[in-house]
Amino acid sequence: MILALHKLARCRCLSIASLTTTATDPADAWDATLDPTRAFFSFSEKAAAELATFLAAQPVLDGLTEVRAVEFIPARAGDLPAFAAEARAMVDRLVLAGPRFAVAHPTPGLSLQQQLAVPWLLANLLGDTLVQNETGDRFYIITDRGGRMEEGARYSQTRQGGSFHTDGVNLKEGYDYFLLSCIAPAAHGGESVLLNGSAVHHALQHRAPEALPILQRDFVWEYKGIQSGRYYHEPILKMVDGQPRWRYLRDYLEEAARQQDAPLDAGAVTAMDQLDAVLDDAALQFRHTLHAGETVIINDRQIFHGRTPFEDHPGAVDLECHLAATSETPLKRTYSRFWVNA
Repeated sequence: MILALHKLARCRCLSIASLTTTATDPADAWDATLDPTRAFFSFSEKAAAELATFLAAQPVLDGLTEVRAVEFIPARAGDLPAFAAEARAMVDRLVLAGPRFAVAHPTPGLSLQQQLAVPWLLANLLGDTLVQNETGDRFYIITDRGGRMEEGARYSQTRQGGSFHTDGVNLKEGYDYFLLSCIAPAAHGGESVLLNGSAVHHALQHRAPEALPILQRDFVWEYKGIQSGRYYHEPILKMVDGQPRWRYLRDYLEEAARQQDAPLDAGAVTAMDQLDAVLDDAALQFRHTLHAGETVIINDRQIFHGRTPFEDHPGAVDLECHLAATSETPLKRTYSRFWVNA
């Protein structure tokens, strides 16, 4: 079914022309029945040609084996005027309004090395990219490195599924949106799952209204992976101008509580159980398997996301081994991630 939706969307996906001629969608609380054509986006031929020309002129991409080198590629709107204008229109129309996320289709004709740079350019044209770990990476790779969250690993470095969350839990100030770009899909599984924060809030109002004031209490969080051993306090739920703003990754929250010797009380555990029950409701979940080169841009304050568990191809290697290999080798499920403040 997901494949059928994907094919349908490629025929009917939004373009820059429709963005500039169609009235703004209401910021409604969608569910699993969301029409994918409302969120899918293709850059125009003019923007795609501009992007391809720009990338072909970047020497750092020739023989690229170290992905962090992509961070040296400049991202200036003046160098990519059509691409930058369409990227901003996409975000204004779909990520800051409408469904609160967008799936940008890949630019055809790019090499793997060139495609790696596309979400980096997008992220920097949309705002300030943020450091995501203690080594200062802004271009962050998501892949299975054999860990488990129960053992302290970051969710992004496991093959585990579920754990519906927002990304902005590692920083007290959070951030506006983030990008996930598919470099290579899994052999099996790894489907992306998105939930609308307003729909989640509405469901809690009806199913477990007693959970809402508890979720608005302050909880302890760790600057996990950014400044390990440092903590801050923020609620899971804030109401801003009548709209819910979410911060949630239960495994991280429970781990921080243990580290601070501040066990969660029964009311907090029950409230999170009630929130998880809503997040697990398939009727609220929009699902899509990202294809190589597709990038999803998500409003992190208003959208929950997660994935299904996945398995890699036998003998699959990580991205840098794949880039350095002299023969074709299968690539692990690999995504790049960018945190952005407008």
